[in-house]
Amino acid sequence: MPRILYIHMWPIWLLGLLSGGKSFKANPILGARLLNFLGLHVLRVVLAHGFAHIRWLMLRPMMPPSERAAYHRDGFVALEGFLSADEVKAIRAELAAYKGEARQMLQGDTATQKILLTDDMLVPCPQLNKAVTAKGFLHRLYYCGAKAHRPLLYIQRIRNGWCEGAADPQKAMHSDTFHPTMKAWLFLEDVTPEKGPFTYVRGSQKLTLKRLGWEYRRSLVAARIHDGYSEKGSFRADDDDLKAMDLPAPEGLTAKAGTFVIANTNGFHGRGQAAEGASRLEIWAYSRHNPMNPLPGFASLALSRLEYALTQAFWRHKDREAAQKGYPATWHLIPAEKMLDGLED
Repeated sequence: MPRILYIHMWPIWLLGLLSGGKSFKANPILGARLLNFLGLHVLRVVLAHGFAHIRWLMLRPMMPPSERAAYHRDGFVALEGFLSADEVKAIRAELAAYKGEARQMLQGDTATQKILLTDDMLVPCPQLNKAVTAKGFLHRLYYCGAKAHRPLLYIQRIRNGWCEGAADPQKAMHSDTFHPTMKAWLFLEDVTPEKGPFTYVRGSQKLTLKRLGWEYRRSLVAARIHDGYSEKGSFRADDDDLKAMDLPAPEGLTAKAGTFVIANTNGFHGRGQAAEGASRLEIWAYSRHNPMNPLPGFASLALSRLEYALTQAFWRHKDREAAQKGYPATWHLIPAEKMLDGLED
């Protein structure tokens, strides 16, 4: 029986229209060709961007005007020297001495390794704690994420050519979802072209008529693309797509240690091509909220701690589920030492 006839699921699918739900595959209403022919996807895109601009307007005091202008012009802002060389050195020393757990996910031949920055993790790392709780750091994340809520923060290492596998799918230019979202990188080492720098299509976050037309055409076929991502709402864009939207070529953002990059990942972005065995280390932030809410919320430490606790509980659930089925979890546990090797150098 076609899933669209599962009547008991309709309330959930309909509520998905008023949320950040993006999967054309999991939600047959979002993926319905007729509804998207009539403009459902484009309507959600326009509404979500409109609400984001309302929230940005209310959060304006949290970011200097010149930085706000760069963010909305280019889709990202890069702040060199946000951390001094001494601060970076102190954080690296704390991480080198850290004993705990990390999580790892493999995508193609690339490993993404992460440590969630919970209160317990930050206790033995006072310099790291100072950096990620500083008002200037958090307020910029609030503004760019269009939400006054502390994002999920991690220590992250991207390791290229870590294992045998296909090409890393995150190296293809893509948009994370249909609405403005934020990711940020505070680099703890120099990022050269060989290390696979964060790559962005400058200005691609703007909701132009050509971008809307591309979104419309893609929505008509997204549920049947089957590249593993587009049908889930994270559209891929090749060189011809970018040219059709009058967008420039992707640009790798090389950076010195201590540089803070914040990006709107509704724009097209990806990991840069890297030398085999190369890696980069960073503080990584991620923020994605209900795009259909025009209110910016308020920074609540209690809500943030709850979100962190739920994230850890979800991982433990996936660990148990994977153990029962006899295979590693997608985000499986590894010793932190395996992720943080070489920081003493």
